[in-house]
Amino acid sequence: MRTAIFKQEWRESWVNKRLIWIPIALMLLASMQPLTLYFLPDILASGGNLPDGAVIEIPTPTPEEVLISVSEQLRQIGLLVVLLSAMHTFSHERTNGTLAWLKSLQIPTSRIVVSKWGHYALLSVGSILLAQTAAAYYTVILFDAFDWLDFLISTTLLICHFVVQLSIFFLIAAMLESGVVAVVLTLGLHFVMSLLIGWVDLDWMPWMLGPLSSEVLLTEVDLMWPLVTGMFVVSLSLYVASKRLRFMSHSA
Repeated sequence: MRTAIFKQEWRESWVNKRLIWIPIALMLLASMQPLTLYFLPDILASGGNLPDGAVIEIPTPTPEEVLISVSEQLRQIGLLVVLLSAMHTFSHERTNGTLAWLKSLQIPTSRIVVSKWGHYALLSVGSILLAQTAAAYYTVILFDAFDWLDFLISTTLLICHFVVQLSIFFLIAAMLESGVVAVVLTLGLHFVMSLLIGWVDLDWMPWMLGPLSSEVLLTEVDLMWPLVTGMFVVSLSLYVASKRLRFMSHSA
């Protein structure tokens, strides 16, 4: 009974093919970056209406620069894909009465929230690992080798970035009626905090985890405080979501 909700989430993901299309979407997103950067001169030459004899010279990016572009795509578009897949997690279940039914069974609210959050967190981890593996493969094949330890640290930070943003989304989605609004607010908060970090010295904030996943490929960075504050935000978000989860929809 303790893991029933968690198992049901995986069954639903298999039925609606979320287990398939999210990893594939992130793998395609990650693979396209090294492929695009490698063939970019040919693409520009074939569609650029250049005069005869003109040559396009584009500096070949380093493997680290390729992987940085992959990280940027995943933490922006990839995160959007994951959040949109989770958009109706609570709102749909309020409308059809599933949350109210779970409450009638006296299932702890924390178990409901953590089970659903855990499903999407693990799905994100698996998808990012597959995407980063694909990106690493094409980077080595098309460009050159890179430092694998830095790459593993970068991947870990990227995963932490996703987990933090998912936790914030689940907090907002637990309290609000609309999953769409929860996605917009999560991304909006992420955008605002990213701007503040650029203006003010807030390198200890968990919103630095995303940029650090790129910076660590080029230089040494201080990871301790963003990881600590990230763990705090995850724990606080899940705790408050468990306490403030709305079980009924006003339109129900």
